[in-house]
Amino acid sequence: MENDPNFSDESFDLSEIESQGSGGSLFLHDGTKLSDPSSVKVKKYDFTNPIVLSDADLSKLRTKSEQFVYYLAGHLSMFLRTEFNLELEDLTADLYANFTHSVKNPSCITMFKLQELNGVCLLDVNSHLSATVVDRILGGRGSTNPEERGLTDIEKALVEDFNQIILEEWCKQWDGTLQLNPTIIGTESTGKFLQTSPADAMMLVLSMEASFGDVSGPMRIAVPYYTLEPVVSRLLATVATKEEKQTAPPRWHNVYDEIPVAVSAEWDAFELTLRDLSNLEVDDVIEMSPSLIDDTKLRIENRTCFIGEIGLEGDQVAFQVNESIAEAVKLIGKNHG
Repeated sequence: MENDPNFSDESFDLSEIESQGSGGSLFLHDGTKLSDPSSVKVKKYDFTNPIVLSDADLSKLRTKSEQFVYYLAGHLSMFLRTEFNLELEDLTADLYANFTHSVKNPSCITMFKLQELNGVCLLDVNSHLSATVVDRILGGRGSTNPEERGLTDIEKALVEDFNQIILEEWCKQWDGTLQLNPTIIGTESTGKFLQTSPADAMMLVLSMEASFGDVSGPMRIAVPYYTLEPVVSRLLATVATKEEKQTAPPRWHNVYDEIPVAVSAEWDAFELTLRDLSNLEVDDVIEMSPSLIDDTKLRIENRTCFIGEIGLEGDQVAFQVNESIAEAVKLIGKNHG
């Protein structure tokens, strides 16, 4: 084959592949070489550690995280006795090495364990934000020198209650799936010396932006996926089951248009004793309240579906719908106002 003049070698050269990280050649999935690499956005991907959650799964977890952030903001506001604003930035999956490299120096990192699960998790709070929390706990106004610095041992002890509230509130969001109890096991001021997980371990990283007083800063919770996998898998299975049980609303088909349906109108007019009922004769007159006209019940297939007013429209008897009963929605799948 190699001696065939029509044979063309389409294999990749190793140097071409290795040079891609430094602005070398780029190829599409079918092997086509791109002439203009600047038009393509390149993202590094480790195929030995694929992201185990789909975009749909991450979206479901983000929805749950939004509820956690909402309740946490209220809890911290009560603890600090001032308005504490908290917004969800993102929920992503990333390698442990990438997370530790992204930790600012100095920072306030709290290592914690979940008693029911394996692995060590991390809470990363901006150092300036932590120092402001300490100032507020000591009775200050919640404003500090903008210089970022590490906390002293005394300040770490003071801010531990603040961190414990964050962790307990984060665990509460999983109560419907598995009850979790966090325990703080240590602190660190930089990500350089963190070795709580393998460098290639996949982490779920919850990023938030916090602000109170005149200070704002990021807060992040990073949990190894192998730690949270039992909880996440149960949660996603429960959500999938609920979605399967939800039945789609009935669809209308044109063949239904000509089906006759028995419709009747009636009133709750009056009550008679058996003696009076047995004495009724032809030409007897029974008085009824005029307000009954406004309280006419329209029945379909022996079910009261609408309440309204009955009257005359020209030479026709007409019924005006004023109220829709729940039975109407169940029967015909439409909501009439």
